[in-house]
Amino acid sequence: MWTIAVILALGALYLWRVNSAMKIVPREAHKLSPRRWTVEEIKAAYKKNQECPIDVTKSLPPKQSRRYVIVGGTGLVGAWIVKHLLARGEDPKAIRILDLVSPNQKLLSQGVSWIKTDITDKSAVTSAFNQPWPTEATKLPLTVYHTAAVIRPQDRLKSFLPLSSKVNTTGTQNVLSAARTAGATAFIWTSSGSITLHQASFWIWPWAREPTHAVQIISDTTKLPTRHEDFFSNYAVTKSDAERLVRAADDPATNFRTGCIRPTNGIYGTGTETNSAITDIYLRTGGSPTWAAPVVQSFVHAENVSLAHLLYEQRLIQQSEPESTLPNTGGQAYVVSDPNAAISFGDMYTLLETLSKTPVRFPKVQPVPFLVMAYVVEVYAFLQFKYLTWLPRLPHDLAQIQPSLFSILNVHVFADDSRAKLAPELGGLGYNPPINTLDGMCRRLVDWNAMAESEGVDVNGKKVRLGPVKVAGDGFDVDVVVPKAL
Repeated sequence: MWTIAVILALGALYLWRVNSAMKIVPREAHKLSPRRWTVEEIKAAYKKNQECPIDVTKSLPPKQSRRYVIVGGTGLVGAWIVKHLLARGEDPKAIRILDLVSPNQKLLSQGVSWIKTDITDKSAVTSAFNQPWPTEATKLPLTVYHTAAVIRPQDRLKSFLPLSSKVNTTGTQNVLSAARTAGATAFIWTSSGSITLHQASFWIWPWAREPTHAVQIISDTTKLPTRHEDFFSNYAVTKSDAERLVRAADDPATNFRTGCIRPTNGIYGTGTETNSAITDIYLRTGGSPTWAAPVVQSFVHAENVSLAHLLYEQRLIQQSEPESTLPNTGGQAYVVSDPNAAISFGDMYTLLETLSKTPVRFPKVQPVPFLVMAYVVEVYAFLQFKYLTWLPRLPHDLAQIQPSLFSILNVHVFADDSRAKLAPELGGLGYNPPINTLDGMCRRLVDWNAMAESEGVDVNGKKVRLGPVKVAGDGFDVDVVVPKAL
């Protein structure tokens, strides 16, 4: 009896130690991002973005007068690429979106075309690329932006690999082949900074101060994991495989130039109905219980990501000119982030609670109970998927709480995009992002609050419209990237 009691006591003490280590901000992380946002500076930034919003068009490279195929053009990054192409004067009739979801009617009415396309179907992709263009665009050179991906951060077991690889790897190969056959001369693919992350281990020795890989810096020179189990999830494995395909396809001899942009994993922003950015998830769910407030990570605004894609296109076009003396940047990958120090999730929570006109709350919970539960969820998900298919599937939010989620949510991640910021003469992209994270998130809240007051927004399955009338509507389903219940 005493032996059992001692074992239980030691087990409880160990879990308490792991729980404490998961909440610590390591010295290195604190040094890289020492200060947190105050309510006063958040309110001031919000007011500034209301009265004088940042004009990103001033940062865009000039019009290139080409045809454009944007794969995944209704997603957050893809939609901004389309908008930025139009903003800099590209002909709408020379812009084609390939996606399963239709873009908004406003874009279609401007002349932008959309072809419903499943990129896992090679013949469908080939057919979409071969569709005739308007006469005035037929002879223009072709640029392809490939931004489509399936994001399943919860999967880490090889058995689940096809759920990600079908879109992220096979789909990319299909698009790459179709683009080359169609005569594209510039192919820019949206990779992910998360492919450089190494899986963290939270089951530390009792005397250890912090989990392994608790602080990670991602840069263009960061060595990628080499084994499947070292990546944080299958998402990173499949994106890494696809990145290798894209980079290897660069061929100056045939003028098929390729390159990859690695956005910091926390992409956010506004401007698309299919927005699954973490800020929007929290706004639409009214917040969430969380243990992640102390975690510090770099974020990147979708408009900054779009800018990086357009700059890379410009570099590839310039380097293809016979008289060019610029260093070759084809077949490479560039990390991009916002132009500020990393923020904590607590900073974001404070901003949302301070500014949102719809209710948002983030009650604190302890991480270890969820970490333990994650292994139980993973076992169930594996058995249901592999052997016991008659078992009911887990609810979407619960299914995401698996061990690999902690290797991206509970790791302090800092982006180093200094190489992308180098001048073209030095092998960089000339990347100078105009939106910092504070302004970018305030920018989102300005839009959210305005929408809540005009047409209404969906919050917790109900239509909320601020003002004299509040209308309750039908429920809705959101495709989330991180679980609502954290």
